[in-house]
Amino acid sequence: MMEPLVFFVTYGNGHIAKVAPVVHALRERGVRTKVMALTLGYRQARRLGLDPVGYKDFLHLVDAERAQAYGNRLLPGNSHPDVDDAESVAYLGINYLDWVDRYGEEGARQRYEAGGRRSFMPLGFIGRVIDEIGPSLVVSTASPRSEQAAIEVGVAHGIPTMTMMDLFALPHDNFRRNTVFADRITLLSEFARDNLMEAGVNGARLVVTGCPAYDKLFEPEPAQAAREWTRAMGWEGLHTVMWAGNLEEAAPNVPPEYLGAGLGRLVEQRLRQWVAADPGAALVVRYHPNQYHLFDQLGPQERVYVSNPTQDPLHPQLYACDSIVTQTSTVGFEGALIGKRLLALSFSPWVINFDFDYGKLGLGESVPSLDALVPRLRTRPPRRDNMRAFPPPGAATPRVLAQMLELMGLAQQPLSSMSST
Repeated sequence: MMEPLVFFVTYGNGHIAKVAPVVHALRERGVRTKVMALTLGYRQARRLGLDPVGYKDFLHLVDAERAQAYGNRLLPGNSHPDVDDAESVAYLGINYLDWVDRYGEEGARQRYEAGGRRSFMPLGFIGRVIDEIGPSLVVSTASPRSEQAAIEVGVAHGIPTMTMMDLFALPHDNFRRNTVFADRITLLSEFARDNLMEAGVNGARLVVTGCPAYDKLFEPEPAQAAREWTRAMGWEGLHTVMWAGNLEEAAPNVPPEYLGAGLGRLVEQRLRQWVAADPGAALVVRYHPNQYHLFDQLGPQERVYVSNPTQDPLHPQLYACDSIVTQTSTVGFEGALIGKRLLALSFSPWVINFDFDYGKLGLGESVPSLDALVPRLRTRPPRRDNMRAFPPPGAATPRVLAQMLELMGLAQQPLSSMSST
């Protein structure tokens, strides 16, 4: 009998953090794993000991010369300092070639002009990858493009599938509009389950497990590291705020001064002014790991620390802060999980356009304007009122692992009957 193998497809630092605990738990049980870690996720996966593969490892499944030619043409404007150019070229080129093979040169050009790389859906390529790997279970995070392609190919091939979802499935979430869903969808909370049920997703697919990425939040190490970091910074006793910001993308309601890094810089400047005027305040600036390099440095300042999110561990800094200011970042939710005050910029076009306001969700406080931010930080926080949005108590990893083993028919199989790799 073929030994079981679980194939993960995921991207990004935060998404890799969701799957890593489960990968390690599977390996401890002797279940083989292969992790396809895309773009920024590759380096993070290596840091977490996952031995990942990327698009460039499967160039042999396509016309590599054509794929790399397309990739090199698309690379300008699509590169990132933390992603190897060879991987970016392979990712862009293979996805574009998949379009060319399905729609022809003109069809591919039109699709790229209309949606750019965010419209990629490499069903043909991912199908060849899955055929070569031969997994017993296909797992992805709840993202479009390669991740959703893996689920759709798995379903079409009759392979058990699972989506690990970490957010709330709010009405703006395109995941709700998929036409193909995994056999099992693990969810953060009852609130997320309510929202998917409302969207018409079959409740038999839905299991509330919590999110494995948050398990380490409740271990003693991050809090201890935070105390050491705070002492090293000389910030003991200060009101420390984290600004976890991201870019504002073009939309009709985005003022020119907010576009791109504009709002992020305005918020950072306002918080820096507060710190300069208040010796009891300190600031951690931590922009999204995909975007931090697009924000100009404002220079050194006393009691201001600019974090590199691809190098600095998040959880110790999160514990070191008293309040989190954000648009929609999951960093804010992680802060709320450990009792930090969460302030959401409800005036952000990003928040408005996606109707994702932590204050309206009952997880934090809505800040209605830039001028209201610092005065709000000086007030006492209100009580949170939406406990259905929080995950169930206890670690999520064993619950997600149990669902995976059940899908593979291994739930009652002893460890000794499986061999590790």
